[in-house]
Amino acid sequence: MHRWRPADHVAQAWSLEERPACLGLHAQGGLVCALESRVVHLQVQHDRLVELASLGQVAHPRPGMRLNDGRCDRQGRFWVGSMVMNMALATAAGQLYRLDADGMSSIPLDPLVVPNGLAFSPNGDTLYLSDSHASVRKIWAFKLHADGKLSDRRLFVDMGLHPGRPDGAAVDTDGCYWTCANDAGLVHRFTPAGVLDRSIAVPVSKPSMCAFGGANMDELFITSIRPPSPPPGEVELAGATFVCRPGAQGLPETPFGARTASAPIPSS
Repeated sequence: MHRWRPADHVAQAWSLEERPACLGLHAQGGLVCALESRVVHLQVQHDRLVELASLGQVAHPRPGMRLNDGRCDRQGRFWVGSMVMNMALATAAGQLYRLDADGMSSIPLDPLVVPNGLAFSPNGDTLYLSDSHASVRKIWAFKLHADGKLSDRRLFVDMGLHPGRPDGAAVDTDGCYWTCANDAGLVHRFTPAGVLDRSIAVPVSKPSMCAFGGANMDELFITSIRPPSPPPGEVELAGATFVCRPGAQGLPETPFGARTASAPIPSS
């Protein structure tokens, strides 16, 4: 896990017992982090990364799986998907899970190959989820109810009509959905109606996750993947994190546990 402070440009890194998949803020300080098969509460103490508690465990349906992309919703619940590590198998065994005050729950959905792109509308009533595997390349939208249940699944974007595979994502204050177009070197912005609004070029072919930050939440940070053999011209940049000002503003992330799962979702 890496940490970089923009104020003084100090970078730090820590090793974990399992590979970290995704992370979010924790209401009690520190981070909520999904590892390969469990979700933990982490905190940096005296420049050491300490595991304070194990928050939830996942029973994968088959060997060779791990957790992948995840994020907290506006209610302070942590959502995360799972996948088969060997993507070449194209195995649809991935599940979606939700962690709240009652523990970890499996969400009843048809299995996915590589669940990705979890994000939530500004008012919290829509959940976005993609499958980034090359055999699927779709983004769906669900109605998210106050009790954490999902309904009204609909196809939001068929990425077969656009360059790239849908990877990590974020939502801005206009309700537009930003997704990293892996393999295409782009970040796409889709309106709430699923219409491609604009695309931003990244100087590497595999952007993997985007998140808004900065003092005014108007900077878009974009991570990338370094493949075993980077394409010519990407050797120095593949795996880097980039930042730009795309002319949009993001929303602060809700920390895990900041609100109870039973709190009503705002209507606006």
